[in-house]
Amino acid sequence: MMTAVLRYPVILSCVLLSACSAGVQDTLSDYEARLARSLQVSAAEVVSDPTLSPQLSPQLSSQLSSHLAPLPGRRELALDEPELSIDMLDFLALSSCELGRVLGAGNSSLGKLAQPSQRMHYQRDVLLSAPACLQQLVSDDPELASELSKLLDMKYDARMRYWWNAWFASDEWRAFQSGSEGLLPLPGTDESTLLAAQQALDYLLRQGESWHSGELAYSSSEMEAQQQQLLATAALGRWRMSNKALAQLSLRSAGLLSLRLSERPLCPAGRKTPQADIVQTVFHKYYAGVIQPYLSATDRFGAQMLDTLLAIGTLSDGLSPEGWQDLMNQLVEERSQMLAAHQQHVRAWQAILAQCGMMPGSQSSTGGSE
Repeated sequence: MMTAVLRYPVILSCVLLSACSAGVQDTLSDYEARLARSLQVSAAEVVSDPTLSPQLSPQLSSQLSSHLAPLPGRRELALDEPELSIDMLDFLALSSCELGRVLGAGNSSLGKLAQPSQRMHYQRDVLLSAPACLQQLVSDDPELASELSKLLDMKYDARMRYWWNAWFASDEWRAFQSGSEGLLPLPGTDESTLLAAQQALDYLLRQGESWHSGELAYSSSEMEAQQQQLLATAALGRWRMSNKALAQLSLRSAGLLSLRLSERPLCPAGRKTPQADIVQTVFHKYYAGVIQPYLSATDRFGAQMLDTLLAIGTLSDGLSPEGWQDLMNQLVEERSQMLAAHQQHVRAWQAILAQCGMMPGSQSSTGGSE
């Protein structure tokens, strides 16, 4: 296992996830504080007055809570695997075949307690070693050959269940969707995290497509290395945390902007004021320069990840558990909610910039200092 992990050093930069996440949260909080100061309003007023977030739906209101909705766990995502075995006397008759050694390993106490990925490796070895043994048995023991052929057909038919459980009933997947590691990194600070996560998902999809088409050979060490990348990046959980943080920031920031508009005009005469200059700087330097790029990078990763997961879900031949659909529905809804909250943020900025003739592209839209 260790050798396989070291072949993919891209995951090693993820050991400082908590520290990086704290830095991202500080960046988001800094923008909100600067916005409140530039507008000369209190963030506490926004929290206590929900009417300051216009058209706030119940779904968006849920984004203001501090907790993520739980995702389906191992049991909800696992598929039943068929219990298939042959009589031990027949197993002894197979001892001269490579298949006999493979079956012996699988029938051991260690094999019965194996992790899902190890069970997939075992099923691969059974199916790949079977043809040579069947060819030998056809002449030596036709009855056993027929029994073994039926058993192998059932194993082949169940191959996508073994593949599915190897990934989605694994400790690595549970870590991948955990929300305990905080936020995704800012653009340009740790590109390896998103790269490693998407690399692992792409591998998962390609392997599933191969197994679906009957191409069963793969490297165990490579698969385990890719699973370790899921574990190390925790990218699904971090994406959800980032979505939540961005939705909350958008709603609170829209509230700050709406509060200033409702209390008193930033530009009473419709012309830019010194205070409006400061607000415009926050818009250009911190919203357009930091928050928007982070939101865009987070959503690009999320959109690509969701597309890959949706494609993966089609490979189970309709056998994917109910928990999988619940998972996908939850992720799609969370992304939709974040984007809706962001649109409120954008509209609030548009309203206050338009009041002062500072919309990007207008003649007076030049920055000041904050």
